[in-house]
Amino acid sequence: MRLQALAKKFDPAEYFREFDFKDYLKFDLTSFKGDLSGGLTSAIVALPLALGFGILATNGDPSGAVAGLYGAVFTGIFASLFGGTPQQITGPTGGMTVILTQIFVQFHDINALLLACLIAGILQIAMGLFKLGKFVSFIPQPVISGFTNGIAILIFSQQLKTFFSAPLVALITIAFIIIVPLINRSLPKLFLGLLFGSLITFFLGDRIGAFLYSFDWKSLAFIRSPAIGIVGSIPNVLQLPAWPNASWASWHRAIPAGFAIAMLGYLETLLASVVVDSVTNTEHNSNRELVGQGIGNSAAALFGGIAGTGAIVRTMINIRSGGKTKLSGVICGLILVVVILSLAPVAARIPLAALSGVLMMAAVGMFEWEPIKILPKTPLADSLVFVTTMLVTVFADLISAVLIGMLMATFLFINRVSQLGIIPALERDLSSISEDTKKIMQRHKISVFGIEGPLFFGAVRSFSKAITNAMPDTLILDMKGVSIVDASGAQAVESIIQKMRGRKKRVLISGMRPEVRKILHELEIIQNVGADSFPDDLEKAIDYAVSLAENRQPNLSDYLKSDLIMLEAEVSDKKQLFEKAVDLAVEKGYVFDREAFLESLWHREQDSPTTLGQGVAIPHSRSGAATDEVVIIYISLKRPIPGYVCDDRQPVKIVLMISAGENIQGYLKVLKLIGQAMGRESVRQQLKQADSPGKVMDVFHSVME
Repeated sequence: MRLQALAKKFDPAEYFREFDFKDYLKFDLTSFKGDLSGGLTSAIVALPLALGFGILATNGDPSGAVAGLYGAVFTGIFASLFGGTPQQITGPTGGMTVILTQIFVQFHDINALLLACLIAGILQIAMGLFKLGKFVSFIPQPVISGFTNGIAILIFSQQLKTFFSAPLVALITIAFIIIVPLINRSLPKLFLGLLFGSLITFFLGDRIGAFLYSFDWKSLAFIRSPAIGIVGSIPNVLQLPAWPNASWASWHRAIPAGFAIAMLGYLETLLASVVVDSVTNTEHNSNRELVGQGIGNSAAALFGGIAGTGAIVRTMINIRSGGKTKLSGVICGLILVVVILSLAPVAARIPLAALSGVLMMAAVGMFEWEPIKILPKTPLADSLVFVTTMLVTVFADLISAVLIGMLMATFLFINRVSQLGIIPALERDLSSISEDTKKIMQRHKISVFGIEGPLFFGAVRSFSKAITNAMPDTLILDMKGVSIVDASGAQAVESIIQKMRGRKKRVLISGMRPEVRKILHELEIIQNVGADSFPDDLEKAIDYAVSLAENRQPNLSDYLKSDLIMLEAEVSDKKQLFEKAVDLAVEKGYVFDREAFLESLWHREQDSPTTLGQGVAIPHSRSGAATDEVVIIYISLKRPIPGYVCDDRQPVKIVLMISAGENIQGYLKVLKLIGQAMGRESVRQQLKQADSPGKVMDVFHSVME
């Protein structure tokens, strides 16, 4: 039934409104100058990283440089066109490259790797269309920091072999990367470091060869290196799109690999989008961003490029250089196309050792030092999550690291929130209770306990233990501070009430929020236990407990709800009046079946109008109520409704609508109390003067005193 109701409410046009593909082809040219500057600058930074990460993704194979460049081009252009973060620059990143390396080592086949990237893109499109973007906010910061630092360590360590193949070249590159910001922080240090390292190697040629040594890991000594490794051939034409030429045997391994790539891209990209929001004071569309990333990664794989993600550093450079719209990302990709078409022979001469220096410095910049500095001050649980995630990233794999980190964080979260606040009566604010009432409570062993926090499966044990240890004759549980309750928590409430009743004790549950009341009703706990065990608020619970202990007669205010009082209601007819009152009861959780309740009201009105005289009406319904608890909805009218008059010809001014469910005895008792109260002229006059729900409650509370 619920699925059918959901299907009726589902509107495809509304659901897919945020994926308006006409909007994707619109460009804002008012910021063209800034977008051109941002795209050019970010392309300069992206070039060395695309080359380096491409080679790293193929486990050091120089041919991976082409895959890195193609990945930067196609993910950059398509993710910008179809994404939801206008200033984001997409391309190969350190985190993505690490997992691509692990997959390449597993497959030993570039086509199988491209197939996994294609599957990842399709999965990301599906994630966006199913609107899964919001869940990135659930990943705790210790997991993110540990994950990021683990990736940085992996990238740095994986470059050591290439670094020691020509350490002098790598050191020259690193030195320039360090020196450039000291001269001017706005200069692209990675690009200039790579440029200077490559130029010095190129111009000195044989001279630098005299100082060229590589490290031999077997003999643990430096030996003379015969030549400097370079990127190698880069075609100066764009290849045509083609389906990855992977064997069918690769498919069963490519699908889980694609899922891993998609999940990592999901995480890195949306975290980068959040950073963009904080810097630009904007709000990205996470679902559109996932669709854009998926299209970009799919396109890159078809053209022979590796998958990418939103790149925080390149995006920040784009923003600082004036980039404001998605055009900046498109320009960045197009500039890289120009590099491929016109400068491929130059890029082919770049030393691999210089690229290793670039990647090592990128890893150093990626490493988050702040979590390390504050580790001694950080709660032990968070520190364990951070360190464990980092170590698993380094010594296992990235997906396992995120899963283990999330699992640890989840258990720690459950442990923390399961510590319910059980506040004894002495610590409760009972200032509104009279001293006489407090003495009666003491005499009859009536205790009040407040519950603070979510009441769910993780908190049930501590909740049950704390409550069952209390042994008063009447126990009042104030659940005003309970925000959520699950099936385990609800059953614990029922179990406690039944246990206390078995000991000839009484338990009252007060202050439940509408959403909590609804869950208890759907699980039939209120019906099984009895509506009289669930007073509306703490004061009513205390009054009710005292009345039972002192054998007092019930008070009309016991049935009146402060949140079901409408004063000076403006309605044009009886139908609008009834609908407005019932909608309020539905909103507050006292009526669940609106249509059944209204139908019962009208059926009773057609038999004979339910008026008392003296301008008072008492329409009532016993269908569609949330519980069998008798509830009064109080409405005073700002002006009379035409045709709505009592038998004495007086227009109706006060309406006391009754919801009784199947509680016939309680219903008859309330009718009697209303008749006694509203028959008094003094009561009617006081109600006319009451200008707040609290004053209405006071009038009814004083009627029987």
